[in-house]
Amino acid sequence: MLKKAMETPEKNSLNDIETDFVNHAIEKSKELTIFLVNGIKLEGTIIAMGSNSFLLKRDDNIQLVYKHSISTILPLDSTNFID
Repeated sequence: MLKKAMETPEKNSLNDIETDFVNHAIEKSKELTIFLVNGIKLEGTIIAMGSNSFLLKRDDNIQLVYKHSISTILPLDSTNFID
């Protein structure tokens, strides 16, 4: 799904690249590093996405991360992130 979105961008698509990227990470349970705008680094797997936030799981902990606080999302293994 993410590879298709990158190859055939549509102007008025309901899904944007952010949604496709995060949905792919959720579906494949990809490990991510999330950098916040204040410099804090979080690692884990996004398990759910809301309109303004993500649920990030690591070990036995789950935390709510607001989208406006995120600077960058980086897959831990970006070599095979896109199927």
